[in-house]
Amino acid sequence: MGITIKKPELDIEGQRWVDFAPGAKLLVASFGNPMFKSHKAIIQRHLDSIDLQTKAGTKDFSLDSVAEVEIESGDDLYFELAARHLIKDWQGVDVADNPGVPAQYTPKLGVELLKMMPDVYWIVVRAALDIMTRAKERAAETSEKQ
Repeated sequence: MGITIKKPELDIEGQRWVDFAPGAKLLVASFGNPMFKSHKAIIQRHLDSIDLQTKAGTKDFSLDSVAEVEIESGDDLYFELAARHLIKDWQGVDVADNPGVPAQYTPKLGVELLKMMPDVYWIVVRAALDIMTRAKERAAETSEKQ
């Protein structure tokens, strides 16, 4: 067969293990996580404030008017957000200082992984969104049955 229609992934307590490389997987939490949503809103307000100050997105924007300071990228902020609130654990990951020994997950190491393998960020985002969407669908199905 060319395609097999699979059953939906099983989400346990709003989390799911997701493979991201051979022998390596991440435990991903839902986008519905209240701390994730709160911190995401703070990051968005921060980036909006920078855009407002620099007139980004307007015809008046010019790099000449931007102060000579390094402004953190949105990518770095979103990587940290995902590492703190969406990635909860991992398996099959080690660090160069201790090869072959499984590294315990920390948000700091999570950020390092996301910077080293940016595509993993999108794997995490898709899984977190799917977990939230399916939880909403289950809630709607449950309320319809009542």
